[in-house]
Amino acid sequence: MRRPRIAPLEVERHVAAPPERVWSLLIQQDRLREWSRETAWQWFLPRRVRRGTWSLNLNRSGWFVWPTLSRYARVAPCRRLCFYVFGPAAWWTYDLAPAGDGTAVRLRRDLSGERSSWLSIVVAAIGLGGAPAHDRRLKADMAATLDALATAAETPQT
Repeated sequence: MRRPRIAPLEVERHVAAPPERVWSLLIQQDRLREWSRETAWQWFLPRRVRRGTWSLNLNRSGWFVWPTLSRYARVAPCRRLCFYVFGPAAWWTYDLAPAGDGTAVRLRRDLSGERSSWLSIVVAAIGLGGAPAHDRRLKADMAATLDALATAAETPQT
């Protein structure tokens, strides 16, 4: 059976805050569980996110929970945060760019080789209603994640 090609998932959001403010929140990746419906728990080694940091994660969708292991590959302050998730063979990238009075934030998921890994296909079939259904929910969650990040960045600091 040939694995079908999967287009990248991508969402973008304008945040009414400077890139430095958005970055200061984004680099706190342990806060992702506050912003993403699919992220349940994360543990980082070392604790500070930088190139080479490992992350052990628990993800959830409805009743289904599964672990992933990630490694941060690109950390360019105020510009890019990129990590690779083993298992699904997925690259997750946050790109930040100054945009008028704020920041354009793009979140993108690319699959290695533009195909789901066999592990992802099996996991999605068992607990996520299949890969296409999960990708639709995932794209909606990506948009909600950027909305939550924007809310945090746009909230005045106390």
